[in-house]
Amino acid sequence: MKNKKIIAKGFFATLILTATLLTSCGEEHNFYPNAGLVSDKDAKVKFTNATIGPNGTNFTVNWFANDVKATSVTVTALNGLPLGVPYGSQFPATINYSLVAAGNQSIKVEVPQTATLPASTLLTFPLNLEAQSYYSTFIVGSSPNYASYTVKDDLSVANSDPSKAYIRFLNLIPNSPADGYDLSIKELNSNTIIYSKVKYLSGNEVFIPITAVPDLETTTYEIQLRTIGTTTVVAKGTLTPRKGRIYTLFCRGYVGGLNNGLPSTTVNIPVVTFYTNK
Repeated sequence: MKNKKIIAKGFFATLILTATLLTSCGEEHNFYPNAGLVSDKDAKVKFTNATIGPNGTNFTVNWFANDVKATSVTVTALNGLPLGVPYGSQFPATINYSLVAAGNQSIKVEVPQTATLPASTLLTFPLNLEAQSYYSTFIVGSSPNYASYTVKDDLSVANSDPSKAYIRFLNLIPNSPADGYDLSIKELNSNTIIYSKVKYLSGNEVFIPITAVPDLETTTYEIQLRTIGTTTVVAKGTLTPRKGRIYTLFCRGYVGGLNNGLPSTTVNIPVVTFYTNK
């Protein structure tokens, strides 16, 4: 099934953040006023930051829906400055979703202020959300070309066979090969290609069933991102899928890496990872 995609281009040219911004410690504050409420007027959204900054720097972001903050921020203990959602991370970080008012929303992605730079807007884009529906929205790309990518999360699929786990795969690597990548899962002594020729900002928003690992076992499946039609592994990770759970597998990073002053083969290189939708 072809993805429903919402892509909005943005421009961001001159931001450089120091490494201390990403490592400062502090306390969590949730500035979204309805985050703890259940409402038939809200949609549920999970946010992921997969952007790469100028010269390979990584930065944090926050999302706003019609100027209302939709993600919480970490605040530094020293000066109270917000840090936002780091590169490669999701908000909320657990299997939960943020509550965002349904309807036509104007979404703004903002890089929070630092001790030396004011807050700045990375990009804006429209998003139409249905009440009581689930979505995953990603900020992707490398400087200066950024975009949003949103897919709908149909979590009812787990009801069809609760003995299975469910997965999907999305490609967020901006300089992917033209034909994309294959994805295999080494499951129960096999190494089957599950997804083939997945291009950038593509994949399948529909979750498919796989064999779950019994609750008392710790078996891991190896996930391999491969060059199409070969056994060449670009990146790999592990997953222990449990029955009734739903997972989004995705790859991010930059082919060849972007160095941030370090060897390019060690910084921002492609990785394959996941988050739990349910």
